[in-house]
Amino acid sequence: MEGQISGLHSLVCQSILVLICLICYGYGGLSGAKFVFDDTVAIVKNKNVNSLPTNWSAIFSHDFWGAPLLSADSHKSFRPLTTLMFHYEYAMLGLNAAHMKFLNLLLHCVNTLLMWRLVRSFYIDYVNVERWAMISAALFAVHPVHTEAVSGVVGRAELMFALIHLLCLLLTVATIDTRGEIGVSLIMFLTAVGMLFKESAITIPLSCAILDYFQNGTYLLPERLQRRVVLNRLRYQTYFWGSLVLLVLRLWWQNFEAPDFKPVDNPIAYSEYLMTRGMSQQYLFVVNFWLLLCPQWLCFDWALGCVSLVRTIYDLRMQAVIAFYSFILVAATNFRRLAGLMLALCMMVIPFLPASGIVRVGFVIAERTLYVPSIGFCLMSVYGFLYCYHNYGINVYMRTFLQAMLMLLFAVLMLRTRQRAAEWLNEEKLFTSALLVCPNNAKVHYNIARLATDTGNSSRAFQHYHKAIELYPGYESALMNLGNLYREHGNLRTAEKYIRAALKAYPEFPVAWMNLGIVQASQKKYDEALASYWKALKFRPDYAVCHYNMGNLFLEQQHYADALHHWQHAVAVNPRQPKAWANILTMLDNRGMYEDALRISVKGMEQLPNEPSIMFIRANVLGKLKHYVEAETLYKRVLAIDPRNMLYHTNLGVLYHRWDKVPEAIESYQMAISINSARATTARDNLNKLIKRVGREGKTG
Repeated sequence: MEGQISGLHSLVCQSILVLICLICYGYGGLSGAKFVFDDTVAIVKNKNVNSLPTNWSAIFSHDFWGAPLLSADSHKSFRPLTTLMFHYEYAMLGLNAAHMKFLNLLLHCVNTLLMWRLVRSFYIDYVNVERWAMISAALFAVHPVHTEAVSGVVGRAELMFALIHLLCLLLTVATIDTRGEIGVSLIMFLTAVGMLFKESAITIPLSCAILDYFQNGTYLLPERLQRRVVLNRLRYQTYFWGSLVLLVLRLWWQNFEAPDFKPVDNPIAYSEYLMTRGMSQQYLFVVNFWLLLCPQWLCFDWALGCVSLVRTIYDLRMQAVIAFYSFILVAATNFRRLAGLMLALCMMVIPFLPASGIVRVGFVIAERTLYVPSIGFCLMSVYGFLYCYHNYGINVYMRTFLQAMLMLLFAVLMLRTRQRAAEWLNEEKLFTSALLVCPNNAKVHYNIARLATDTGNSSRAFQHYHKAIELYPGYESALMNLGNLYREHGNLRTAEKYIRAALKAYPEFPVAWMNLGIVQASQKKYDEALASYWKALKFRPDYAVCHYNMGNLFLEQQHYADALHHWQHAVAVNPRQPKAWANILTMLDNRGMYEDALRISVKGMEQLPNEPSIMFIRANVLGKLKHYVEAETLYKRVLAIDPRNMLYHTNLGVLYHRWDKVPEAIESYQMAISINSARATTARDNLNKLIKRVGREGKTG
C-alpha cells in the first residue's frame, strides 16, 4: 500500500512538472512559429540540413552553420548529431519551425523530469530532498532564461547536452556504491556522443566527479585523506584522462585551428588592455548570474552596446563583482556544513566553463548557454529557500508568508516565460523587444534593418542601418548592406562610398568586394568591376555567386565564352544556383545550341528538380524542336508552381500556336493578358494575329 501511494505521488509530481512546461511554452507558444535569428543560417540556409539524399561526409566535415570545418570562415562549432537531427526532421516533415520547436519543448519536459529524478537521489544532509527535487525541477521548468534554448530551434544543441548531462549524473548516482567500471565507461561514451551535439559536453566528466565527491561523503574526510582519495580513485583518473583524450581528438578533427572571430562578435575579448579584458570578463559572470536571478533583462543578442567595457577598478560595477565572489567564498568556506549549496554552485559553474572566456568565443553573452548551468542555479536557489524555511520559518505565519512568496514567484516566472516565448515566434517581435533591453546595441539595429529590407520597408532599413553605423562606425556588414540598399535605390555613388567604407574596416571581406564589383558594373566601370571580382575570389576562391556575377559582367561586354565559363564554374562550385543555370541555358538557346541546352538542362533539373526557370527554358527549347508533348508537360509544371506568371502563359500560347491548337492558344494568350495587360504585348499581338487567321479561315471555309 505504501509503495502504491509512493508511486502515485511520483506520478502526480511528474504530471505537474510536464503541465508546467506545457503551460509556459505550449498553447499559444508554437502557433505561427517561424525560424528566427540563428535558425535561418543553421537550418533554413544550411544545405547539410535541407538537401536530400543525406550528405554524410558534409555533415561530419562541416560546422554547425554549414561551412567546412577547416575553412578560415568556420566558427569551429562541430555539432554533427544536432545537424543530423534537423536533417531527418526535414526529410520526414519538411522545414517546419512549429514541429521543430515542439520537439524542443518535449526535450525540455524530459530534462525537467530527469532533474527531478536526479535530485531525489541525492544524499545531502539537512535538506528535504523530496521538496528540493520538486521545487527545483519546477523552477527549472518555468525559468524564462530557458526561452532561447526552447523556442529557438538551434537551442536543440543545449537541450541534448542537458539530456546527456543529466543521464550521466544519474549514472553516477546509480553506481556510487559499486566499483562502477561499466558506469564510468558508459559516462565517457555518452560524453563523446554529447560532444557531437554540443562541445560543452566535455565538462560532463568533471560534473560527475564533483557529484561523486559529494555523494560518497568524501567532502567530510580530513583534507589529507581527501587528497589521497581524489588522487587514487580510479573513476576520477578515468574521467581526467578520458576527457583529455576526447579534447585532443576534438581539436585534431578541426586540425587544431582556432576560430577567427571579429571584434564585432565579442568586443571584450578583443580589448587591447589585459586589465580591461579581465575586469570586463569578471563583470560578464555577474551579468550571467543576474540573468538567472532576475530574468527580465533578456535579449537575443548581446554583442555590441549591451555591456560596455569595465576600464577601471573604480567602476561601480566592480562592486557587483566583489559581491559575487564574496558569495562564492562564503559558500566555499562552509561547504561541509552546506554541502548542497556547494554542490549546486559546482553544477552551475562547471557547464559554464567553455563559455566563460577561458577560450575566445564569438559572443559576449548567449542566453542559451545558461540552460545547463541553470540546473545548478535552480538547485542553489531552492536550497537557500528551504534553509530559510526550516531555520527562520519558526511560526506558522512566517511559513505561510514564505509559501505565498514562492507561489507568487512561480506565477511571475511563468508569465514572463510565456511573454518571452511569444517574442520568439517571429523576428519582428524578437528584434523589437531587444531595443527595450539594449537600445545602443548596433547588432540589434542591424538585424532590424536587415528584416526591414527583406519585408520591403526601405525607410526603416535606412534608419536602423545608419543607427547601427553611428553606434559602431567599423561595422562592416552594416556598411556593406547599407551600400547595397543605396544601390537598389539607384544611388550608385553613395552605394560605392559605403561599400568602400566596409572594405576599409575589413579589407578581406569577399562579399563586400563582390558587391563593389556589382556597383562598378552598374556604373559601366567594367575594368574596375572585374578587378573587384578577382579580389573577392582571392579571399574566397570557390565563391559561386561571384562567378555568376562575373559571367553577367562578361555578358554585358559581349564576351560570351568568358560569361559561359564563369556561369559553368558557379554551378560546378554550387550546383544549386538557379540563376546561373538559367543564364547558361538562355545563352545556349539564343545561340541556337539546342542540343547542348537540352543536355545541360537535364543536369540542372537533377540538382534543382522543381526550379521553374530551368524547366521553362527547357520547354522553350523543346517547343522550337517541335517536341510539343514534352514541352506542354513542362509548361504545365511551371504554371502549377507560379500560375500568375504572364510570361509562362504567353509561351504556352506560342507552343499551342505552333502546334496548331488554336482554342488552347487563344485561352493561354487571354490568360496572359488578364494577368498583366500592359506588359503582355506579345500575347496581345499573337492573339490578334490568331483571331484574324481564324476569321480568314472561317470566310474561306
